[in-house]
Amino acid sequence: MLSESFALLQQEGFLTRSSLLAGFNSLRKANVDDINKGFFYSAFFELSIGLERLMKLVIVIDYMSKNNLAPMTDEELKNKYGHRIESLYIACKKLSTEMNRPNENFFDQADFEWNIIHFLHEFALSSRYYNLSKLSNKHKSNDPLKEWWDILICIIHSDLTQKRLENIHSNSLQYCDELGGNQFTLMRGLHGQLMTTLDAIMDPQLVAAAAPYSVWRVFTILQPFYHLLSNVVEAAHKIEIEKGINYPLIPYMDEFFPFLLLPKSIVIKRRKWG
Repeated sequence: MLSESFALLQQEGFLTRSSLLAGFNSLRKANVDDINKGFFYSAFFELSIGLERLMKLVIVIDYMSKNNLAPMTDEELKNKYGHRIESLYIACKKLSTEMNRPNENFFDQADFEWNIIHFLHEFALSSRYYNLSKLSNKHKSNDPLKEWWDILICIIHSDLTQKRLENIHSNSLQYCDELGGNQFTLMRGLHGQLMTTLDAIMDPQLVAAAAPYSVWRVFTILQPFYHLLSNVVEAAHKIEIEKGINYPLIPYMDEFFPFLLLPKSIVIKRRKWG
């Protein structure tokens, strides 16, 4: 017999896994052209939701293991964390230290990956509403596309080889010359400005080349949670055994996320997830 808590956590596992995998797919497809630009927004929604729920699974199950298997109330979870991804991340990092888990896979604010954590934090809180808020002149956040472009630029210059960058640039210049010049177009880049012909030719190639590494950067943020989630579930299972409970209250949640164990070589080659 399965308990209600087992079924609810199981459903949350399905939801979280689907959100993350859909986010990887969207981030892999997203580009600056009109057909694929919307995938950036899809990726931001899905990854912010998936990361938030993954961390909340850790927090909730850890709370159960420390409180005689009593769940944290919805109000406690909302009041303490809400959609604040940075607060959840810091809490999980602290928990990892308390459980004697190696902390080298968690990031600090000085690390580049913290820019992605902060980006998803801001998107979850406010910048997902940027377009409509800007339209009504009440915007209080930055354009998420522009913010992501700044992150992409760093990935492009750190993860792509110099030879590849030079090939993209020289081939784009040659193509532009064949078209007869470099004028402004009516297309807007992720930075929000009108693109030149050269931009319109070169930027999609740069974004496509950086896409696998963008997924990998997000992956490195998520990977520590596989073992941390396994640890808090194991602690809760010990309480179940001590209490003589013969039907499970908590699933083996790490089984929802085996893909987080994949190495970089496979992650950057995979085009479709789930």
